[in-house]
Amino acid sequence: MSQANNSKDTPSVLLVSIDALKPEFVFEQERLNVKLPNITKYFLEEGLSAPNGMKSVFPTFTYPCHQSMITGTNPRTHKISNNSIFDPVNKHMGAWYWFANTEVKTLWEAARENGYLSASVAFPTSVGAKGDFIAPEFWWDGSSLDSQFINAVAKPQGIILEMEKDIGRYPGGLDLSDQGDSQRGKAALWMLRNKIAPLISEKPFFLSAYFASFDESAHVHGVYSREATESLEKIDRMLGELIETAQDITRQRLIVCVVSDHGTMDNAYNIFPNVLLREAGLIDTDPQGNVVSWKAFSHRAGGTAEIRLADPGDTESASALKDVLKNLKEKKNSGILDILTGDEARQRGGFPDADYVLVSDKGYEFRDDATGEYCRTQLTQKAQHGYDENFPEMRASFMMTGEGIPHGTIDNVRLIDVAPTLACLMNVPLPDAEGQALLK
Repeated sequence: MSQANNSKDTPSVLLVSIDALKPEFVFEQERLNVKLPNITKYFLEEGLSAPNGMKSVFPTFTYPCHQSMITGTNPRTHKISNNSIFDPVNKHMGAWYWFANTEVKTLWEAARENGYLSASVAFPTSVGAKGDFIAPEFWWDGSSLDSQFINAVAKPQGIILEMEKDIGRYPGGLDLSDQGDSQRGKAALWMLRNKIAPLISEKPFFLSAYFASFDESAHVHGVYSREATESLEKIDRMLGELIETAQDITRQRLIVCVVSDHGTMDNAYNIFPNVLLREAGLIDTDPQGNVVSWKAFSHRAGGTAEIRLADPGDTESASALKDVLKNLKEKKNSGILDILTGDEARQRGGFPDADYVLVSDKGYEFRDDATGEYCRTQLTQKAQHGYDENFPEMRASFMMTGEGIPHGTIDNVRLIDVAPTLACLMNVPLPDAEGQALLK
């Protein structure tokens, strides 16, 4: 229905991702001593919600999940398979998959092509997104230099510096604190008031927004820490203001979808597969422990790890890797739940370029270091995700409210259903989606 939508006959859509929000924090607020009045009002008392949560994708890691959320496809398909780029010798200096995929159509692009104002604020994997107003997530060093970079890759160029005159520093991806989220909230409100509101009489809007601090507080202090619940309560207050502003702008012609990308759980151990690969002669390191050459390398994604061979035709290295994995699987208390071949991982929707994928037991987080002990009790992060997508702790949240949305509960929701569901409500085709529309 190209260019046929207008604000008189089609509701606008606000998509908000709250990183790592577990369904229990929504539905068991009294038990967990958390108060979320806006989520309760808009989604439990009035809207549609999933008490059993939503199945995430493989791996249950932030960047693959967000691109799945905005495309309706699995990581195997959109090719964003991890947070950071596979880079054993650090040629890319810690680069992440900041960019919107080029394999399949995103909801930003589909909305824009079909008569919507398409906008985004701080959403992971949005650099280069084909929308009207895109304030992406990106970072370099956490300084004011980040604003210059983000301003250059934003759409249109100049929008970040224009925004910063009113709200202060736009939050780069390195500031995941409560204060960083406060700036994300201000940026989303600024986008609504200054870019979307002046055009709302001509077109409805699709806006994606993102809050990161609950996930970060859990990483630092633990899933059920008071710091994490306080971060979530602050997000709820910002969410309420965002919804109220969007409702005012649209005169209640609005659909709001609040989701998370995955769940989270507390850790007990860090495990280091590259230590075993180095011991088998498959990795060489310098005296400081940096990888200088490799024949096989394990790249972490929280509770999963992708292993690639540098040369799949190197039969000697392939055989040595098989021996390492066989011993690891037989090793008692290795923390390994399963070892998948690359084909098996792709069948689950993840890791398109992997030769093998390690899946850890609950509480064992993978790390990439190639020196030291294989298993350590000293944790890098107290809570983590990336674990098996079938673990109940990894289930994400799904909630909707607004025009045409029934009141009640829904089950059997998948992360890849989010984009096609919103596309259907907007009457926008999303031809590449592997999920399905939930409210036909």
